[in-house]
Amino acid sequence: MKRFILKLNSNQNQQSKSLENHMGLDITHRIATLKRPEILTPSHTDFVLEDEFEGFDVDFNYFRNYIQEIDTPEILETLIFPKEENKIEEIKKYLNHVTHFLFEKNRENIEKSLLNFISKNQLTGNLIYSWDSFDWTGFYIFKIKKQTGFYYEEIGEQRKGVNQDFWKRFSSDDIYNFTKKDDFEYAHKCVDFYWPSDTHEEVEIRKKMFRENFVDKYEPNKSWLSLSY
Repeated sequence: MKRFILKLNSNQNQQSKSLENHMGLDITHRIATLKRPEILTPSHTDFVLEDEFEGFDVDFNYFRNYIQEIDTPEILETLIFPKEENKIEEIKKYLNHVTHFLFEKNRENIEKSLLNFISKNQLTGNLIYSWDSFDWTGFYIFKIKKQTGFYYEEIGEQRKGVNQDFWKRFSSDDIYNFTKKDDFEYAHKCVDFYWPSDTHEEVEIRKKMFRENFVDKYEPNKSWLSLSY
């Protein structure tokens, strides 16, 4: 879903507030780079692959100066350890793409169970990435492989803070990565009062930061404006 509306008539404004309760807008300035990210895991994937290239207003070759054989993480197995045994079935329904659910009472037993799983399934020598959520501890067992693509860095970010003209210009089901300098400049013009608590000074600071981090740092064949709702 892509929606972003502000300063409408009373009926439309009520719809807009309802939408905003369920979504948000992140605007990010990304730039292609030849440099490999310092952190590269299944949860940190700062790269674009040729096979998965989509949502851009240009073709893949637009970034030709940065296309190379890059390192990418390939997940071999995912293990989920629920923190409460009675929630296993509930978590299985939520994580229906995962096949391995194990329960252990403490961290020491979790690590033993993980190592046993790796040994039993001949996964020794691969990489491990772990994360914690409120209800479970998860592990990715993965390896690094080469694929055609390019790395990127994020050098600017803004959360909401734009008016309805932004939505009119950038609303699209197919395009959510914009590469033209005109798009960066237009987006800057849309930075406006948004939150009821906004002051004139706060809006001016927001505009200044957007110009510094987006417009002034724009580089052709390298920059793009990435939108996520």
